[in-house]
Amino acid sequence: MLGRLFNKISGAGLMLALIGTLLLAFSLRDTVISFKAAKSFDDVLSGDVAAGDHVAGRVPYLLDSFASMQTWTEDRSNNSRTPKKTSSRYYVLPSGQGCLGLTVHSSNFSPAKNLVDQTYGYFAGGAAPTANLELDTRVVEMEQELAEMFRQTLREDYGFSDADIEAIGPLLMVEPRAFGTIRVFCGVGGALFLLGAVLLIRYWHKSSVKSRKLRAAREAQAAPPSYDPEIR
Repeated sequence: MLGRLFNKISGAGLMLALIGTLLLAFSLRDTVISFKAAKSFDDVLSGDVAAGDHVAGRVPYLLDSFASMQTWTEDRSNNSRTPKKTSSRYYVLPSGQGCLGLTVHSSNFSPAKNLVDQTYGYFAGGAAPTANLELDTRVVEMEQELAEMFRQTLREDYGFSDADIEAIGPLLMVEPRAFGTIRVFCGVGGALFLLGAVLLIRYWHKSSVKSRKLRAAREAQAAPPSYDPEIR
């Protein structure tokens, strides 16, 4: 039974459908988010934010980082190390709900640091921050390991009680996303899935027709000869 089933499956069609499925699994949710009307970081500051939101624009205020993920490129000629693009730092972002997390990738480390310094200067009576940290992001629930570090930072550095943290609700992370690239992945994934499905259906149809013809031929060969009655 399984052998006959596999004989009817197009290898190329199955591969295309699987690749398309993987690309869709990776990109579909973010593609949907990318088409939502983007909220601003001022909306985040006022507390108008939830998981699944699209947030874009300039970040007005930023507090300290509470975790980091570092990968490095080493230059042995001068014994220096440069953060790779995959490096990230996780900051505390003020919000009307209490606080959120904000992921900042290595390309924005410098403006993020400037914004943190200027935010604390502003809280101390200085001028409003002018550092330009522009991001296009999605909002998701924070991963468990980061959430534990985030809670610890809120308790130890910002004086939050367990009740205060509980009142925030699900801890959220604002994450930059390359939505243009993600849309391309989604489009390619959808096209590959449909092409694979078409190839599978066509191959299945041809295999089924061929199987029926072979079965009919075998039955014809196995059938006993028939004789017409002799007419006298």
